[in-house]
Amino acid sequence: MGFKSVEDTWSTIKLIPFAVVLYDAKKKTYKANSQAQSLFELSPHNNFDDVDFKHLTLTNPESKKQLIFRELFDKYLVINTSSNILLGKANTNSLINAKLAQLSDSVHIVTFEIIKQSEDEQYNFDKIISKISTDLIDIQSDEINTHIEFALKAIGTVCFADRSYLFKFSDDGKSMKNTHEWVNQGVEPFKDKLQHIPKNSLPYFTSLMNSTHLFKVNDVEKLPKKAIKEKEELQSEEIQSVLCIGLRYDKELVGFIGCDCVKQKRQWTDLDLIRLKLVGEMIANAFKNINFKNELQYIQQQLITANLKLNEQVNTDGLTDIANRRCFDDTLKNELLRCTRYQQPIGLIMCDIDFFKKYNDNYGHQQGDEVLKSVAQALKAMCKRQGDLAARYGGEEFAIILPATDTDNSLKFAALIQQKMAELAIEHNYSTVSKQLTISMGVYSLIPCKETTAQSLISGADKALYDAKNTGRNQVALYK
Repeated sequence: MGFKSVEDTWSTIKLIPFAVVLYDAKKKTYKANSQAQSLFELSPHNNFDDVDFKHLTLTNPESKKQLIFRELFDKYLVINTSSNILLGKANTNSLINAKLAQLSDSVHIVTFEIIKQSEDEQYNFDKIISKISTDLIDIQSDEINTHIEFALKAIGTVCFADRSYLFKFSDDGKSMKNTHEWVNQGVEPFKDKLQHIPKNSLPYFTSLMNSTHLFKVNDVEKLPKKAIKEKEELQSEEIQSVLCIGLRYDKELVGFIGCDCVKQKRQWTDLDLIRLKLVGEMIANAFKNINFKNELQYIQQQLITANLKLNEQVNTDGLTDIANRRCFDDTLKNELLRCTRYQQPIGLIMCDIDFFKKYNDNYGHQQGDEVLKSVAQALKAMCKRQGDLAARYGGEEFAIILPATDTDNSLKFAALIQQKMAELAIEHNYSTVSKQLTISMGVYSLIPCKETTAQSLISGADKALYDAKNTGRNQVALYK
């Protein structure tokens, strides 16, 4: 899971000063902090199971439907991440608000709050921590800035700070920059000025961050002599107290989250430290999830591209770079079904280069390959409508599928092919019908029915091609 391990995560979460329960779906066990144990009247224990919560009555106040405790983690709150629930225990009933945060596929936490009629605090960390975690758990890259700024404002407010911020280290680890910042009213922002700061310009800070992941200063005036550069920098920003905690990503220190006070000094408390660390871990986990999603999307795109290329290779003739026999067979079947469904005609033209063996024997196979490429590309260029397909059928034979094309228009298309061959003007002095390369063609067009097969269409066009070749070549024959 994103937060190191269940035990390490729980060691932080259990210190939050409000009721929180962690559920590990793999082990089917719960962990409850002291506030949750008190709220649900549980005996102090490290791990709980479903039986420990059977004395509770949980009811949806709107539908009056009763719930079991497990449903809060794997069903009810998955749909409604925040919901009010009637809690019944012994002779008392309470209306509580439950909020779900999914730390991983198998580890969820739910925070519980007894609803009160009035709350005056603008930012009650006990109330919004679950919102911060929920917002950051399944975040999209285009939402990250908004949610991080909300989290910084929340942590800055509850820690009574004047600024809160996020810094990231450069990939080479030599510099750092302020990426996000919240400032209190009347406090000068410094984000734009704190870009690409060399880490060696703050050696004392860097050393502490690398060794302890913590820079805690209650009074900047009392920094040691070896922190002279840090003291000068903090005083230039009129900072009196500062608290920074390192952010780790896959065990690597990648930046830090921090708060500082300008208007007055602050004695940072353990609770400040816990809260800042928790929000920092949530932010680090959010970046980890985004990086994972981006990497996954990149891999998926690579797979899509590879599949498209593979599909293209599978359906393309290696020599002529037009559709091959496999693609022709699949396309003919599909277009035949479509024309049958809509009762449209379909035309098929089978083409054969006249005396191609003599061309190869006299001009060479390499030159023969060039001729096949030229003819193939010419036929492909003529197929401009969606559904039209020129394919290499085999050897020197080509086939053209013409959906929604009747006999007259199929014959016109064949005439255009003859015209195109004449324009190519490929020399063939060993042909007995012309001094230029020519083509014989067989044409078959019909309105198909359910009994019409691709093979019957091919057979008809083949017979017409046979007639064209037997009656002098360099001509078009129609199957009737």
